[in-house]
Amino acid sequence: MRQKRSIPFEITGVDSLGQGVSKITDKITFIPKTAVGDKGEALIVSERKGVAFARVEKLLEPSTQRIKSECPHYGSCPSCHYLHVDYDQELSYKKENFERLFRHFSLPHIEVIAADRRFAYRNRIQLHYSLKSKLLGMRDPQTFMILPIPECLIAVPEVTGELRRLYSNDQWIKEAPPHVMEGHVEIYWHKDELKVNWNRPYSEGGFTQVFEEMNQKLKDILKEQWLPNNPTTLLDLFGGNGNLSDNLNYSRRLCVDMYQSLPGEDFISQDLYAAGALNRVHKELQKRSLLIESLLLDPPRSGLKNIKEWIKFFHPKTIAYVSCDPQTLARDLKDSEEYTIRKAFLIDFFPSTYHFESLIILDRKN
Repeated sequence: MRQKRSIPFEITGVDSLGQGVSKITDKITFIPKTAVGDKGEALIVSERKGVAFARVEKLLEPSTQRIKSECPHYGSCPSCHYLHVDYDQELSYKKENFERLFRHFSLPHIEVIAADRRFAYRNRIQLHYSLKSKLLGMRDPQTFMILPIPECLIAVPEVTGELRRLYSNDQWIKEAPPHVMEGHVEIYWHKDELKVNWNRPYSEGGFTQVFEEMNQKLKDILKEQWLPNNPTTLLDLFGGNGNLSDNLNYSRRLCVDMYQSLPGEDFISQDLYAAGALNRVHKELQKRSLLIESLLLDPPRSGLKNIKEWIKFFHPKTIAYVSCDPQTLARDLKDSEEYTIRKAFLIDFFPSTYHFESLIILDRKN
């Protein structure tokens, strides 16, 4: 087995995955849970041509940005990324990365919508388990080890209470399916009901945002920016249960997503990644005599690579693109010459982590 080696590091920036960036060796090195100004020694865990990934071995000169994490699991848990700096600094890192990704766009000032709290916000948490090793927790993406987190701080109190119950006296071992040696459990608090699902698909029963108050802020922003004096015909792609479009000022709409049962008459079930999806949606719109003026979309992290086909086909006056991954957002909106970006928002749905929600609103030039 190849012995891991140590290297010196000095952090000069933070990337979009919340990793500190060091450039003082022959390879650019990415080190999680570091801050600009940190200096020390790091242990390389993997490397390839020109790039290395490492972990702090010795912190010889801490950054002035550093604070002591409030979470007892932060040193080992892979789920949070910024608890070694204060919340203002976290938002600054996120905004810098948003700006970097959109540096080739004519982007207006990014409005940052901070979260009301940094902890106790997630209404859903998913943990891995192994009956063989008798471990329940988060899986480390580098070592694949399961790291117990009985005192996780980011879940809402109802989820935290269930988490502690499962960990108490290894209660989870008694409740995990005995015939599945390795799997996952999802704890979900929704509409005043606690659900615990073992080895079921993520967000079974329908996707909802994990931070309810921030979801409401996003809806309020959309409503405010949707030119409320001008009712519009609206196509809502990846519309879910109509969460984002319900309160918008539309005359008629069509929501498109994958449904087991349709939430209403203005919904259709369609896999938007399938070949021919655009044509099938167009036929449905023709059946309803609906001419689209505005487009709203909130895709999964992978985005919608052929969004330009949809834009060219429908030629909407207004586009609102909500994304949980600004990298795919920038990819999808590249070369949108016919549109001007009117507003850009960074909405912090996921405090303590490198994730955030972004919203870009575009207007057709003519």
